[in-house]
Amino acid sequence: MSKTTKIGIGVAVLAVIGIVVGILVTRPKGDFTMPATLSLAVPITRTDTLDITLTPPQGKVLPAGDITFSIKEKLPDGVKATFNPAKIMVKSGDDQKKPQKTTLIVEASPEAKTGSYTLTIVAKGGEVTRESKFTLNIQVAPDYSLEVSPATVTVKQGASVTVAVNVKRNETMNDPVDLTVTGAPTGMKVTVDPAKVPADKASATIKIEVPATGVDAKDYTLTITGKATGIADKTASLKVTVQLVDFTLKAEPSMVTIRPGATAEVKISIIRTNLTDPVSFRAKNVPAGLSVTFSPASATGNETMVTIATAADAAPGSYSFTVEGTAAGKTKTVTISVTIGG
Repeated sequence: MSKTTKIGIGVAVLAVIGIVVGILVTRPKGDFTMPATLSLAVPITRTDTLDITLTPPQGKVLPAGDITFSIKEKLPDGVKATFNPAKIMVKSGDDQKKPQKTTLIVEASPEAKTGSYTLTIVAKGGEVTRESKFTLNIQVAPDYSLEVSPATVTVKQGASVTVAVNVKRNETMNDPVDLTVTGAPTGMKVTVDPAKVPADKASATIKIEVPATGVDAKDYTLTITGKATGIADKTASLKVTVQLVDFTLKAEPSMVTIRPGATAEVKISIIRTNLTDPVSFRAKNVPAGLSVTFSPASATGNETMVTIATAADAAPGSYSFTVEGTAAGKTKTVTISVTIGG
């Protein structure tokens, strides 16, 4: 090999080395940044998450290879923290130019204690280590109570009544509550609106409907139960007094004597028990030769007058008919005896 050839080869080798060195010198060094401070509030018995993003600084790229995450300090008792993923694999090339993200998952068990804890999140990749101050606030466990207003109600047979159920949430309770009512006797209709109290509402209405008949007049205790995710069931009691609604009829006199072509009057007294409805009257089984009218036919007071008229040709004898009064879904009767004299 000639001297000139050797010199040419040497020059070529030096040129290649120069190119490689130039590439290495000009290639951006891997680096990344994390937020300087991070914070998360987690109620006891709950889990929450926090996204953490790694960003390449201006003019730089992320280091190729694995970037791992950890928390430097010992976690508070009852607190569990994991990263998903715990390790990010950054491929050489385009991946190095893109921000990368992991999610911190923090779970506070019932054994956790409320308070504010300062921790350090560490990310390591290549020759780079970055730390962020992390403030973890452990809050009280979500909870609520039920309050019925009023807690005692009276409802008449044939009527209805409504009460409010207040859902009193604490500061960390942000879930809906399902409400149910038990303990109502057969025939009593109970509806809850809404049956699922949404997180942005604090009350529901319970409507209790009692039929005119079929539900005895006495005290009943209903139980309202609340159900919410992750919280023990809550209960509240509602005392419902069903009030008797009734009436009776009394004819004064209950026996009359009338000559043919004449009239007689009988007062029907209404003895009311918690009844405010009008009583409607009619006569049944009226014998031929008699006519019966009521004044008034629908009585809002405590009596009505019955006028009995006999036809001029009415046959003498003893007769009877029934006065029927109806109110609040109930019907009562009284019998009037009529003697037609000759």
